[in-house]
Amino acid sequence: MQWIDVLKDMVSVEKVVRQGTQVVLIIAISWVLYVVLRRLIGTGVATASKRIEEEAHRQRVTTLVLLIGSVLKYVIIFFAGMMILQRVGLDPTPILAGAGVVGLAVGFGAQNLVRDVVSGFFIIMEGQYAVGDLVEINGVLGRVEEVGLRATKLRDPNGQLRYFSNGGISTANNYTEDYVAYVVNIPLQPEAPADPAAFAEGVLKDFEREFRVFVEKPSVGSVETLPTYSRVLRVRVNAIPGRHAIVEQKLPARVTAALDRAGHALPAGTEVTCSLLFPAPGGRA
Repeated sequence: MQWIDVLKDMVSVEKVVRQGTQVVLIIAISWVLYVVLRRLIGTGVATASKRIEEEAHRQRVTTLVLLIGSVLKYVIIFFAGMMILQRVGLDPTPILAGAGVVGLAVGFGAQNLVRDVVSGFFIIMEGQYAVGDLVEINGVLGRVEEVGLRATKLRDPNGQLRYFSNGGISTANNYTEDYVAYVVNIPLQPEAPADPAAFAEGVLKDFEREFRVFVEKPSVGSVETLPTYSRVLRVRVNAIPGRHAIVEQKLPARVTAALDRAGHALPAGTEVTCSLLFPAPGGRA
């Protein structure tokens, strides 16, 4: 029974307890460190929000701070794993060397991951968008909740959280900067109204008084004569980012109702339209 004694020496209860205690201690310390760092990051974000007056700069700082927190999490996990291997009697050096060879082989099959990380790096460094920005990514409108090296998280108007791999983002429109430009086309009957520009300005003034959505006074153009129907009045409006959907959804109906109340119905088969002045290819009209 000599081999049993040898096995007992190799796997002694005292050794197992000691190693198990050390492993648990490493995990506990790593968890506490992660919680502390996360709270410090949260405090940093709150402080930045209070001290930085410029909205774009504040959002960019918030994005970078959250990214640093994500990187620190993986760093803590890596070093905790190395320490655990050492405590159980395994040398991590050969494992790391083997991982390098395996990583080289896996790298050829992980081209999409590399593309995502590289794209994420440039998105963050160039400040294309940041946490809190209202953006349209690949035709999906929403507010950015997180920008990571691999993926971007977007909360759409329905409350759904959308994930976009950074390498798969083909179009990204940022509506948070400056304004969102719309052109409103108002079809008119030949005889009505007598002064279309003044009529449109009155409707837009009432609309702004109620919703507060315009960056500046709308630009009302001249009446154009079309071969399809008598006349059309074009109006350009610059809407406040984040509130521009109100213009798109409510302004056409408001103009139509005002024309009806004035006794000037739209020409048959026509409607008031409101569309982006510079629509993105493949995006919303």
